[in-house]
Amino acid sequence: MRRSFCLRLPLPALSLLAFAALCAGLAWLGGLPAEGSPAGGPLSGPVCRADVQGQRAAALSFETLGSSSDTVKILEILEDYGVKATFFLEGRWVESHPEETRLIAAAGHELGNHTQNHKRGLPSQDPAVMAQELSACSGAIEEACGETPSLFRPPYGLWSPALLQAGREQGMEAVLWDVDSLDWKNLPPSQTEALVVEQTRPGSILRFQNSALNTASALPGVLEGLSARGYTLYTVSELLALGQ
Repeated sequence: MRRSFCLRLPLPALSLLAFAALCAGLAWLGGLPAEGSPAGGPLSGPVCRADVQGQRAAALSFETLGSSSDTVKILEILEDYGVKATFFLEGRWVESHPEETRLIAAAGHELGNHTQNHKRGLPSQDPAVMAQELSACSGAIEEACGETPSLFRPPYGLWSPALLQAGREQGMEAVLWDVDSLDWKNLPPSQTEALVVEQTRPGSILRFQNSALNTASALPGVLEGLSARGYTLYTVSELLALGQ
């Protein structure tokens, strides 16, 4: 399976030794996802884009947090456009909104793990805490709708090798994104539409929030803009499978 991992950024002003030390520290904290071996290898970073050999294919992903006010509307829009997405669910959100979790699953969307409590400092926690955050979220999802996620997204996109390993031990691979809609900044819908459509490339993974102020308003324009450019949208797992 061909997958693209987020690459380190060059810092030419630093000496080689200083650059290596800095990158090691940032990779540990998730500031710079590490370049490494193929998925499952000890140095692999989270997947943030798929190698689809130039096909105009991308994946739509949502993170469910906080208020659920627009989740049903988002589902209705996706249904209208015939698009399936991946929803990375926070465990607390699932426990507070089991019916909406079931609606997401019943609509045929992919369910991913977004940890139980969305802790910013999770990558530096004890491995037992990491494992508990992941397993509790998967347990909440399974209890709500009977599904077990195979993907997880670290909170805030922050990760460490230990967190990736904790996910793999539970049968999950870490997935980030390469196109952030920035809907969490509550931009006007037209700005979100333009940003996402312009930045999407073959194999892109797009990131949205279920509770941002203008996500549902921007979504039709995003879907229509990408369709006009010849893109087909998939779940994350489907997109990664195109690279096999």
